[in-house]
Formats: sequence, structure tokens, C-alpha cells
Amino acid sequence: QRPIVMIAVSVGTSGSAMGFQRLYKVCFPLVLVLVLLYISSVRLQVHLSGCVEDGKPCVQERSGIERSLTEKKDETEGEEYIKHCEGKDFQIRRLLAAFRACMTKDGQILLKEYLEGWKELIKFMDALGTVFGFISKETITKINIMDGYITGKHSEEYHTLLSMVKYELQDNVVNFKELPSDRTPSGCRTLLRLHRALKWLELFLYKLATSTDEDSTSELCADAYEEGLAKHHSWFIRQAAALAFLAMPPRRELFNIVCVQEEREAQLVLMTSVKAIVGVYNMTQEVYRAHGMLDLP
Repeated sequence: QRPIVMIAVSVGTSGSAMGFQRLYKVCFPLVLVLVLLYISSVRLQVHLSGCVEDGKPCVQERSGIERSLTEKKDETEGEEYIKHCEGKDFQIRRLLAAFRACMTKDGQILLKEYLEGWKELIKFMDALGTVFGFISKETITKINIMDGYITGKHSEEYHTLLSMVKYELQDNVVNFKELPSDRTPSGCRTLLRLHRALKWLELFLYKLATSTDEDSTSELCADAYEEGLAKHHSWFIRQAAALAFLAMPPRRELFNIVCVQEEREAQLVLMTSVKAIVGVYNMTQEVYRAHGMLDLP
């Protein structure tokens, strides 16, 4: 009987070892992800301001941005450095052209041109690295929804932001409560998500324009996210974003993405871009505020 017992013990020990290996393979990646999430939350922790409005930290960066833009004397300064970048998908001149074209003289936002600006911003995010893929994918989904409305059977109602808002409110398309999972989001709800994300990118470009070589691009991007967008996201999305920000390219590489090399050139080009985005954002914000739609779920 002894050989049989020894074989049984051997098989039992081997089975335990194999079970431990399987458990290790499953648990180790999970533990690693949790550790990375913890590190990212600590490393990218934003120092809260003592200023509070309605129970929320003040977004003080807006006044700083608008003050910087107001103090700029030469309206054409920076234009000479905005050029076509050979061999690159993202072109900052196309970004500027689209966002400038979407604002009419009578204060309207043209939706088709607005989405063209966002399509260029997606190329910018893609240039930041593959870790931003999940953000780009989500943004593309929203743009596709909007394209469907703009080219659909009621396309004339989706020419401008204001015409879309009036039409969807009159037609009871806008849902002011939680959206059912089987229902396509309204144009107002979908564009509001893009509008919120635009504030994040506006803040990031401004921080990058006013930064120095000592500043971390990861922290600049994380700070902008916390100030402009994080409050609209779940805990899981915030942690995923924090991980993506850790892989941000260095400052000089970001300058290369917008096709500039010198510090002064970079500042002028980035501030010119920020100015265009601020104009679009403020117009859009006012329309949503006037119709009580800034907090659509």
C-alpha cells in the first residue's frame, strides 16, 4: 500500500502547487492594479483651495485665464507660429479654424463646425499616447451620436446649439432624470458631455502655456481634470484617468505635438488656442445655463 500512499501524497502536493500558481496568476495582476491606483491617487492629489462656493471648491483658474487673454494687446500675436506640421495627424491650425468658424457674429454655435473642432482634439489626445485611447473612444461615440442628429431627418433643427436646445425641449426629447439604458441620449445631453470635457482641455492647454520645465505634465493634466471635469465622473473613471495622466509625455514633446520648439513660440500658440476654446466654451455655457440644463444627468 505504501507506493499508493506516496503517489496520492505526491499528486495532492502537485495539485496544491498548481492551485497556488493559478491563484497567484489571478490575484497578482489585481493587486498590482490596486497598488497603481493607490499610487496615482496619492501622487496626483490636488491641493484644495480654501475658497468654497456652494459647498464646492472655487474654480479660480477661469479668472486667471480670462485675465491673461484680456491683457494680451496684439490680437494677431502668435498667428505667425501656427503652421502646418508635416507628417502629423493633429494640426493645431485646423483646430483653430474649426472652433473659430463655429462661432457666428450673432453669438450662435454652429454644431457641425463645433464637432470638427472636437475631431481635431481627438487627434491631439491620440498623439499623447495609447493610454488616452479610452478617452478618445468615448469621445468618438458622442460625436457619432451628434453626427446622427445633424444628418438625420430633423437635421434643420440641429444647425446651431440654440436651435437644437429649443427643438429638443419643445419635443420633450431632453430627459432631466436618469437616462434609460435602452434610449439614445439626446443631442443636448450628448453635447453637454463634450462641453464639460472642453473645459478640461482648455485648462490643461492654459496650464501648459504658463508652465516651466520644472512642472510635471502629468500633474498639470491631473490638476486641470480635477478642476474642470472630475466631479462629473465616477470613482472608477477618475482612477483610470489618473493612471493615464501618469504616462503623459514630457513638456518638450508636447510642444513638438503642436509644432513649436521655442518657449515663447509655444506660449503664444497655446494661448491663441486657449482663446478660441474659451470663446466657444463661454457661448455654450450661457446657452445651457439660460435653459437650466447644466446639470443634465
